[in-house]
Amino acid sequence: MMSLLLFGSLFLFILFNIPIAFAIGLSCLLFLVANDLSIALVAQRATQGINSFSFLALPMFVFAGVLMEHGGITQRLMRFANALIGHVSGGLASVTVVGSTLFGALSGSAIGDTAAIGSIMIPAMKAKQYSAKFAAALQGCCGILASLIPPSLTMVILGATGNISIGGLLIGGLIPGVLMALALIVISIIISKRNGYGKGDRASLKELVLSFLDALPPLMLPVIILGGILGGIVTVTEAAVLAVVYAFILSAFVYKEVRIGQIAEIVMQVIRISVPVQLIVAISSLFAWIVTTQRIPQFLTEFFVNIAPNAWVFLILLNLLLLLLGTFMESNALIIILIPILMPVVQQYGIDPIYFGVMFVVNLCIGANTPPLGVTLMTASRIAEVKFSEASIAVIPFLLAMIAVLALTIAFPPLSTFLPSLFH
Repeated sequence: MMSLLLFGSLFLFILFNIPIAFAIGLSCLLFLVANDLSIALVAQRATQGINSFSFLALPMFVFAGVLMEHGGITQRLMRFANALIGHVSGGLASVTVVGSTLFGALSGSAIGDTAAIGSIMIPAMKAKQYSAKFAAALQGCCGILASLIPPSLTMVILGATGNISIGGLLIGGLIPGVLMALALIVISIIISKRNGYGKGDRASLKELVLSFLDALPPLMLPVIILGGILGGIVTVTEAAVLAVVYAFILSAFVYKEVRIGQIAEIVMQVIRISVPVQLIVAISSLFAWIVTTQRIPQFLTEFFVNIAPNAWVFLILLNLLLLLLGTFMESNALIIILIPILMPVVQQYGIDPIYFGVMFVVNLCIGANTPPLGVTLMTASRIAEVKFSEASIAVIPFLLAMIAVLALTIAFPPLSTFLPSLFH
């Protein structure tokens, strides 16, 4: 009955559109009061939840991404992407995918990627007679690439929540992220040919070289981050701090786009992005403690063992559930609620935690573009000034491509585990 109270009240609060941090907090508070437990547990467990050195990587990666955003990096990346692939059929669509992939490797934020690249590419596509609903659907799916391409904030949250190697998750998401980008390019080219969306002019070798050299300094950021982690030189958190220093030097002294007077504004933007996430994680540590004391993971483990004879059946059932939940629940909420419950089940089946984590995030990428919630699709729709319902129809071919990548990720674990295994 107490477990029913906890989860019933939580989903009720979510249905009433109460912000997820407060929904989790209120459901936990109800549980504590109903069980005559001290409400001081809220503060105690919340403090423990974010008292983690590894979790400091999240605001640091956000800081680096915001510095890059203000440092004129987006335009330089888009110029290089256009020179690289803008001449193919539906060239602007392919440029959108490549640009989002490159920017995702700097920002780590799906919403930030969608807004930054979408504000440039969606008006450009509309000006070239691309359908507004196509532009919104494509950009919504491209923006979510930041959740897979390192440094992914989603991977940091998942790693901290599930006690999984954050470095391993960041590296493990690279191959599935590239596969998803390629799948989106293929679909965009097919749709562009069918609808007669034109190609751009082929860039000269000089323009290609110049745009590459101009974009090279920011493109070195993910190399520095991953190189430091993989080489065992720095931890994930230290790599994030290094990224902030590099982004500041680049934005303030190399490109001279960021002035010292803007730092306060940039810091406030970082706070607005990272604090809500940290609040969710803090409150959810109490939720995870309650779930553990109620032996819900053990119950779920026994349930799956009884209905799923092996790990493959479990993974198929789980992914079907995630595809459903992702349509109306936000990614961070799914991580915070489900990961503490699922990790004992994962261990019971002997599933590699990095493989599981990457697969989980690939599934979340699909949910972020699936109505009725679809947060990145909704963001892109607003930029494109198109009805969300119209973009929801246009996104179907892209969702099918993303589901195909999910199937590959599930069927071939080395796609997630090969790169991390080289450095462990």
